[in-house]
Amino acid sequence: MTEALARGQMAEKAHAIAYWLLPEAAAREVFLREIRRLARQFGAPLFEPHATVFIVPENSRAPFEVLRDVGPVDIELAIHSIRFSEQFTKTLYVQFERNSALQQLGDAILKAERARNRYLIDPHLSLLYAKLPSKTKQRLADNIRLPFRKVGFTSICVMRCARPTTKAIEVEQWKLLAP
Repeated sequence: MTEALARGQMAEKAHAIAYWLLPEAAAREVFLREIRRLARQFGAPLFEPHATVFIVPENSRAPFEVLRDVGPVDIELAIHSIRFSEQFTKTLYVQFERNSALQQLGDAILKAERARNRYLIDPHLSLLYAKLPSKTKQRLADNIRLPFRKVGFTSICVMRCARPTTKAIEVEQWKLLAP
């Protein structure tokens, strides 16, 4: 498939607006180092470490207005485990435990977005987007060691992305909308 054809297919695919929690600086560096190492090893796309907290249709309220209404973010999430799945955007990921602060943030975005449907928050931070055999993913998950058990998230950004994101080229075409 040519890159032009792939871009054309991206244009036809539905898009969504995703609200991402961004880890504080020290954790960000650890996660980014893992993401880069794994991307090099498997020829996978690079991306910013993040935990998605809310997704809305593309034609939703202006992201800057929503972020203004939501206000500052300071959430700590405990790591539950390192997992893997068949889903492209959850190839290999850090699963966090849910907590009330995270749910309150989701509810605040829901209210600020004036969204009709609540979004089920599955707090995780992906480390790799790739199609790999289960045995490879299991080996990777077993060997990931993080120097912390809790992660602070102190900022939020808003991204435009294909929904669902299923290919590396779609990751490369994600667009920052705010801030």
